[in-house]
Amino acid sequence: MTTSARRWADGAAGEWTLAVLVVVATTIVSTWPLITSPWLVPNHQDPLFSSWRLYQWTRNLMSGGAGGLFGGNMFYPTPDVLLFSDAIVLPALLGAPFIALGVPVTLVYWVLIWIAYLTAGLAMYACARVISGSRWGALMAAVIFTGAPLRQDHVMHLELLYTAWMPLAVLATARILAGRGRSAWLLGTSLGAQFLCCIYFGIFLVTVWPLLAGIEWLRARPVLSRATLARVAVAIGLAGIVAGAYAVPYQRARKIVGDRDDAETSRYSATLSAYAVSPPSSLFWGWTGREDDAERRLFPGLLGASLAVTALATPAAPWTLALAATTVFAADASTGANGFTYPWLRRLAPPYRGLRVATRFGAVTLMGVALLAALGCARLARDLGQWRGARTAATVLLLLAVVECAASVSIRTLPHRAPSVYAMLAALPPTVIVHAPLPYPNTLPGAEANFLYFAQYHHHALLNGNSGFYPPSYLLMLERARQFPDDRALEALRNAGAEYLLVHEQYYPSREAFARVSVALEARHDVTALGTWSDDRGVVRVYRIVP
Repeated sequence: MTTSARRWADGAAGEWTLAVLVVVATTIVSTWPLITSPWLVPNHQDPLFSSWRLYQWTRNLMSGGAGGLFGGNMFYPTPDVLLFSDAIVLPALLGAPFIALGVPVTLVYWVLIWIAYLTAGLAMYACARVISGSRWGALMAAVIFTGAPLRQDHVMHLELLYTAWMPLAVLATARILAGRGRSAWLLGTSLGAQFLCCIYFGIFLVTVWPLLAGIEWLRARPVLSRATLARVAVAIGLAGIVAGAYAVPYQRARKIVGDRDDAETSRYSATLSAYAVSPPSSLFWGWTGREDDAERRLFPGLLGASLAVTALATPAAPWTLALAATTVFAADASTGANGFTYPWLRRLAPPYRGLRVATRFGAVTLMGVALLAALGCARLARDLGQWRGARTAATVLLLLAVVECAASVSIRTLPHRAPSVYAMLAALPPTVIVHAPLPYPNTLPGAEANFLYFAQYHHHALLNGNSGFYPPSYLLMLERARQFPDDRALEALRNAGAEYLLVHEQYYPSREAFARVSVALEARHDVTALGTWSDDRGVVRVYRIVP
């Protein structure tokens, strides 16, 4: 290796080491104390549901898909239940070998969170480094994209943390327009992989990419070779095949659960004022939001937004106009039914009719803000480059950006081993279980995700379930079981195939309510009491439902 090449390699290694340290620090600060222990998860039902998805994928792969590749042990006997929400194929494939070897699902889930944060931050750094040409700007973009309050609002949603492929698609586009035709394969990989990590973001990325790439192409007017254009066409075509193949099984599920109706989309729509609202977990900006604002807290951070505005002072600069237009488009789309873009997309693009939460378009807005902030930093660096204190000021601003990401995430601790009731169930031959209390159809999801999480310890089929969509048969059962444990409720459970009934004290509103249900069950002749055990937090009474 020549001296110049060695210096370049040393410089690149040092630059990426710094980027890794900054992204790690931002991850820790913005997820505290979640990231400190693998047994901690956000105090929300979705981490339990995601753990079930990881465990269920492992079971399906180990059995060779004998019960259906997208099957699962909830909503018995409904098929393809993994397709009622995002199946998180790529994260699940990463975790499956370790779960199969006996690594606890919670530990695998924790590692996957780290992977999501690190890849998102480093992918943004690589993209912003090329787009802006500024190391400082790239570090600032990585901090904003990794730890912004907007991202903190989804710390419990595993699939929504996997956003690395979006900036990688922009990076690939920048390289293609610069004449590096082989980057077409990175573009195709990014488009396809984003679908396999998160369907929402896969659809969003495919939607905004033509706008972003088209505007920058019109500005730069690069001359692209036929070989480059051919590679781009083939790569995008392959990504389309991946997305299309993935969509085929979802069409089966769609016949069962249908599309999202307009009322549901409106419920998860926001206004542009949501970009001034943060989740309560944000130490500095949490006062702007409320607990019931979930999915409508889109604040990208004050420093990031300010630097992004700075970039707009030179709109003719490379990528500025393209990023600004894409960011505005995404911001309007995130307002859902309250904006222009999303209703139009729902009318013209069938995939949007299956999406519930338009505000998740905010992730694309955040990407645009982060890249515009990098361009703003590059402009400031040029303007203030001769000032002696420029480097110190840049370091202080970067530290302030990390500090602005500080959070205090509400958490819960999961048990390290099977509670006694689930150890008992594991000894039974294959059967069908139902857990109580059951939620009302209008109070979903109730405690259903907890029952799914602990199913990894017994492997039996459940009538219970938690997902993005709910099958009609499950909703009908819940309706008939409203007055549990009356005759109609027990008949509904029996007709659905339940053989064992578990009644959990911890999920009832009071001990008195639990006692009333227990007394009523003891008086019935069509259930047999088997005994009392404990789950992770309280007493569980187990009954056999007489056929």
